[in-house]
Amino acid sequence: MASGSNFNPKVIEDKCKKAGISFWLASEVALALQPKVGSDITDEELNDLVVKELQKRDEQAARLFENYHRIYVRTSDGMLESFKKQKIAESLMKETTLPQNTCAEIASEVEGDIRRLELRYISAPLIREMVSSKLLERRYMQAKTEYTRLGLPIYDVTRIIQTPGTPNPEALHKKFGDTVAGEYALVKLLPEDVSKAHLSGVIHIHDLPYFATRPVSLQNDLRWFLQNGVATDGLGKATVAGPAKHAAVAISHAIRVMLSGETHLSGGQSFDFFNTFMAPYTIGLSDKEIRQAIQTFLYELNQIYSVRGGSLAQSTLNFELETPPFLKKERAILPKGITGQDSYYDFERESIRFLNLFFETMAAGDYNGRAFTTPMVVLKVRGGSIPLSTEKVLPQFLEKNDLVVLNLRGHGQNMNAVSPNHMLSPRNGKWFTTLRTGVLQEVTLNLPAIGLSAKDDADFFSEFDHALELSKKAVDEKRKIIEARLHKDRILPFLSQKSGGNEYYSLDSAPAVISVLGLDNAVADYTGEEINKSTSAFKFAERVLAYAKDKLEKYNSEGGYFLFGNLDAAAASARLSKMNERRFGVKEVYPSHGFTHRLADEGAWAESEIRLQHYCQGAAKLDISSYESPSSKAYELLRKGALAFTLKRKE
Repeated sequence: MASGSNFNPKVIEDKCKKAGISFWLASEVALALQPKVGSDITDEELNDLVVKELQKRDEQAARLFENYHRIYVRTSDGMLESFKKQKIAESLMKETTLPQNTCAEIASEVEGDIRRLELRYISAPLIREMVSSKLLERRYMQAKTEYTRLGLPIYDVTRIIQTPGTPNPEALHKKFGDTVAGEYALVKLLPEDVSKAHLSGVIHIHDLPYFATRPVSLQNDLRWFLQNGVATDGLGKATVAGPAKHAAVAISHAIRVMLSGETHLSGGQSFDFFNTFMAPYTIGLSDKEIRQAIQTFLYELNQIYSVRGGSLAQSTLNFELETPPFLKKERAILPKGITGQDSYYDFERESIRFLNLFFETMAAGDYNGRAFTTPMVVLKVRGGSIPLSTEKVLPQFLEKNDLVVLNLRGHGQNMNAVSPNHMLSPRNGKWFTTLRTGVLQEVTLNLPAIGLSAKDDADFFSEFDHALELSKKAVDEKRKIIEARLHKDRILPFLSQKSGGNEYYSLDSAPAVISVLGLDNAVADYTGEEINKSTSAFKFAERVLAYAKDKLEKYNSEGGYFLFGNLDAAAASARLSKMNERRFGVKEVYPSHGFTHRLADEGAWAESEIRLQHYCQGAAKLDISSYESPSSKAYELLRKGALAFTLKRKE
């Protein structure tokens, strides 16, 4: 350190006076240190010298100086910095709309509290809490909300880490991130009345931690990747695989698409027309070769854990029993990505062979004979009968697997399932609008709360209408957010990838699903009668569903896209049930499958559910026990008009 004719002793005097040290003592220290201080001395080094010099003269003065000048802040990026009140004022001006003089006043008050408490080390979160307290005292509620820090107490972090049964470390990180992201959505993104409605249990906004970043589900179009190849990041930065030449590569493309999509969604994803689009690639292959390709697909999906909490990909496959009318003249994508002269109708027989071999492979299970966890299999019935060859493999398939059946009889266009909860119908009557899209957001309405609180019909439907309006507001915000994530922030590159000027993900065709919870309970709480035991109660239930359907159709006519559904949502059910118990003192269990509680007579229960299903476009299904002749059971439900049902595997 160079000694110091260039050093101004007034710097030391000012430092001492700010710390409350007398003028005479400050002058003595400054004169004593002037010969020892160079112009290149750091502030930290100068403070060390002053403290040592003060300790020689006055221990109390030395402590005063330290308490004032040696305050260190542990920042959020893990650094220690000297405390500066100006940083508080600057952050307030940046993060709130408060005037500059108010920000400076609050910063000075917080600085005074820190010095009065003689804090030597303080964290950035604690400073933020102290500032938030000042904002509350001044009734600056909006500014307080804007300045809120999101996070978890140390106790909660420790508890999460030490909770037995967590599948892997990635799942722990997901819990931490989910907490912060969920709070962010409630505090920052959602309108105040919508946030309050979720917190008070009027509605339940699903997948709240992902509200700010991604859609819920995705129905993939395998043709896009068969023709263009696969760039797993959608940007071309990762290794790019070209169009598939062989069935094994086509299967590999499908796997990579599923795994890439996982990072862009909060829920599941699917392929539609899976056997139809794969059929041109399996021509000329033996059954053994096709089974091997299918096994590769199943093992990959069931052994590779995604980055979303270390869980398996939530995958669904839609299979056709015949070539749909709108695909009979559609030119097929052939190996090497070539568009040939053959239509998909020319490969119909091969598509049934692929379907049957897929069922057989899933029926066999893994190496130890256990069922594969994923995918969910959907069978679409359009008009004709189930092929005899498929009927033969169904009982074996149902030994280990559930089968979802979609009734598309009379539908000239398309409908598909993205998951057990999501069915997509074509927008504007165009079959392809069910591909390269998916459910944008799910919201569930707490009907039992309305049933327990409503005084009359006018009150019931007024509360119901209000809940629907709040749900719409939540979805409107989500649509604007995903638009920004796709095209402004560009954090969804897999979805926004383009080919021939067309973007892969069609946001305009992505509906929101609005669902009701506990219809059976709500009607019983309000009318005193159960849906399946009273004609008047059943009619009231139909009034409720018709009201919701009509309301959503009105939203659609105004430019929105909403589907009314009946989600199978265990987490929402458990949360809202607990909230209703606290509010009304009534402990209820809500139907987990369908609108009503199951009856001992499964056939009678199914008939009432089928009548209620027809109010739903977004999601509705029955879970039916599997019998020795599952195809007969399927035909029975199809004749009765069931839109969607699940043949459950044999227990």
